[in-house]
Amino acid sequence: MADFYQNLIYSKDDIITFPSGIPGFENNKQFTIISIPEYAPFDWLVCIDGTRLRFAIINPMLILPDYSPNMVKEQLEVLTIQKPEDILLYVIVTINENPMNSTANFIGPLVINKVKKIGKQIIIDDDRYNTQEPILRKK
Repeated sequence: MADFYQNLIYSKDDIITFPSGIPGFENNKQFTIISIPEYAPFDWLVCIDGTRLRFAIINPMLILPDYSPNMVKEQLEVLTIQKPEDILLYVIVTINENPMNSTANFIGPLVINKVKKIGKQIIIDDDRYNTQEPILRKK
């Protein structure tokens, strides 16, 4: 991972704008999603504004197949979504040295309009989920 930023290749069409940034990182607005096969099923949301900010992200349906967060229409307006298939949905992951302690934030999903390249982290009010949802479950 030392060369992560040196080898970062993306085009202008790959840039996703988060008009309000991400909570806690409001000044960072330009990101791209990078997939690295050896880290699958995780992807990286990488800030491309010159900072070294990046987040491990995952499709929440891979962890909770019935994930259906309650979102308010007003929260989604900035994304100008026309059709459900225009949406990419991710959650931010906290990777722990012990994989059993790794978690995902299901209260703050990242919603991206993949056509318009606009994203937003939506903070939901939904008691079914929490900010530290285990990624791996003991069988």
